[in-house]
Amino acid sequence: MSDRLDNLISQWTRIGAGFTADQSREPPDLERLLLETARLAPSMARLFIMAATWLHRYGDLIAKHRLKRLIRDELEHEHHAALGLLLDIAQQGTHPAQFASVIRELSPAADPRPLFDIERGAPKLAERAKRRASSISRRWGLWCEEIEFKDDALRPPGWLMGHNPGLIARADFRGDLRASVLAALEHDADAGLSELQLARRCGGSRAQVRSALDNLELTGKARRLRSPRERRTRISLGRTENRAVGVS
Repeated sequence: MSDRLDNLISQWTRIGAGFTADQSREPPDLERLLLETARLAPSMARLFIMAATWLHRYGDLIAKHRLKRLIRDELEHEHHAALGLLLDIAQQGTHPAQFASVIRELSPAADPRPLFDIERGAPKLAERAKRRASSISRRWGLWCEEIEFKDDALRPPGWLMGHNPGLIARADFRGDLRASVLAALEHDADAGLSELQLARRCGGSRAQVRSALDNLELTGKARRLRSPRERRTRISLGRTENRAVGVS
């Protein structure tokens, strides 16, 4: 658990969350970062608070179609409520609700309990957590007090984009299907084998993905590679798309 938590925190540090930790050398896969955060955040309250704060400010960078696909395919059901609570807290004050389509994929905990492990193991702490629980946390069956965002602990946008230039396109697309296409091509090894496989990996229909690729190819962010000997069309990131770089 310690190694997983350390690795997770290093990834959050890489994208500007306020931890006193070394940054990961490569930019993280943001959608899988959220899945791992849902798994491990109950063991560390600051991780949950910083993740909610980051998502509240930078939630437009999340590729929502792909996140929904990963929830269905990779996130264990026992962690659905923690991710739902995280996203629900993060979207407070956004209009329309920023993660509403993702939250519909998630369900509350069947057995209501404190969110954080430290309170689950002590009856008095568990009772206090229940008594002080916010309305949102009660709705998800994971009791915690109202979260106060720590905006002063986040790096500013210029720093974030300077250290993670691959996120610039995501900021332009504000989480739409084009962001999911680019994320799948970067992080899912088999996503570019065909348009059908790309649709599976990014969470859109084949027609939607084809339309997104038309735009991405026009702007040089993706390329379709057609071989006369193969019936399928392979796809890759384009020459103008910023690739992940290490931190010096």
